[in-house]
Amino acid sequence: MSYVEKAFYQYIKTIFTSGLKVLFSKKYIFYTIAFILISVTSTVFYLIEKELATIDVGYILIGVELAVAVTYIVFGIFFSRYPLKYWVGPAFVVAAGGSVLIYYLPIISNFDISPYIAGICYLAWILVSVFLTFSLSRNFWGSKVLGSVMFLGKQADEGSILFSGVVFVLSLANAAMGGYLMYFGITSTPVDSFLIVTACFAIITIILVNIIIFTLGKKDDVFYTILAFFYIFASFTLWKLTIYTIRGQPPSDNVGSILVALFFIFYTVSNYGKKIKKIEASALDQTQLQEEIEEETKKRKRRRKRKKVEIVIEEEERWSMLKIPRAIGPLGVLMSIMGLILGYHVTYLQLLSTKEKDIFEVLFANYEDSPVDYLIGLKDKFAVILILCMVIFFLLSYRYSQNFRNYASPTLYRFEFLPPFEELVERIDRIKSGEDSWKNYANMIIKEGVKIGVKSTARKVFISPTKKVAGAIGGAYSKTKSGIGKVFRRRKKNNGIEKEITENET
Repeated sequence: MSYVEKAFYQYIKTIFTSGLKVLFSKKYIFYTIAFILISVTSTVFYLIEKELATIDVGYILIGVELAVAVTYIVFGIFFSRYPLKYWVGPAFVVAAGGSVLIYYLPIISNFDISPYIAGICYLAWILVSVFLTFSLSRNFWGSKVLGSVMFLGKQADEGSILFSGVVFVLSLANAAMGGYLMYFGITSTPVDSFLIVTACFAIITIILVNIIIFTLGKKDDVFYTILAFFYIFASFTLWKLTIYTIRGQPPSDNVGSILVALFFIFYTVSNYGKKIKKIEASALDQTQLQEEIEEETKKRKRRRKRKKVEIVIEEEERWSMLKIPRAIGPLGVLMSIMGLILGYHVTYLQLLSTKEKDIFEVLFANYEDSPVDYLIGLKDKFAVILILCMVIFFLLSYRYSQNFRNYASPTLYRFEFLPPFEELVERIDRIKSGEDSWKNYANMIIKEGVKIGVKSTARKVFISPTKKVAGAIGGAYSKTKSGIGKVFRRRKKNNGIEKEITENET
């Protein structure tokens, strides 16, 4: 395989292997097994119920799955940073009590809360998945390994994003789909105004993408490549909506949607794989540090904590949106994602059940077909609109946030000293024909590599100590200034006392 193929397969392999290690590690296996058992059990009983309509166990499991989904989300966000012994019992009680409440509440009060919970989880997962799609594109093109291979030999000021021709052709295809959706919405009876609005959002997004291809990409090819392919990855919803509209069928989800959701679980936890290892490896050091801190005075304890927080912020990404998963923690992120997918899965189960068991008939009672079909169509249109909102949000963040630029436009090893591709092919042909010697080019590459190594070493040896020395000098100056100030304040106070004594004696 080529370098690009190996880098790509290594990227995908890392997602699944590290994701599996984290999901089935000692700390997370309980939540993983609970997630698998609940989703698989509910699916099996729904398939059985589809054949035997007299069995109601599958519908009962809706309450269980939604209660567990809410428990995962709430306890993942608010309590996962605390020791497990303090909240695992209450979480189990909330899940069990919520299951009973969700199932029996319609019987007691004629109010069914399950469609509201499932609908919120369903739409919230779409929002989260869009952000994860951008993260996937960023980590794909901005990876030190894969990204450097893809940008190998490309000049930073060349003035184009990667695969700009492919993105342009796909944008033209998306423009045709958006035009068709607008035409269909105008000619349908009655006029589908929401579909027309969705098509307008899709067309505006395509215009922005072409501005990125032909104009903005000249300024930062890394970020705008990431943003363009985020649009390509996320525009799957537009294709799906167009296909179902052409067929004249109500929008529907399939097994592929669930597989994509499961892939995002692996992708999410794989990002925390290395961090979790570092946390577990340094757990003993953290305990010892905490003991030392407790022995110090309150003033020094506050200073040490403040210093510790500053160090962590410098090492981590500083973009404000990344502070949310850092505040929740790896376990909280995993539980929240699993909870949203469980709510998403309940909606998917409605496609496998009979229309009489459609829990969304409370929300969409006036819809002629199955209410879950209307919810899925609403989700697809919402996703198309959300893509434009996210593109604008990322463009504004890149314009006004230095922290986002550091995150969304990482530095890659381009090896810009390499010749252009056409010249490289010509040189290889010359070497083959014997006109040139390969030793000359090998010496050139070694020489450039030595230069890069020397610069990197000098940066580490000279610049870092310089910063440390500057910091030490600044700290010494601050302490000296503070000490001198205290001395002068003391002298001033003593002079005041001596003056008062002299006046009294006089």
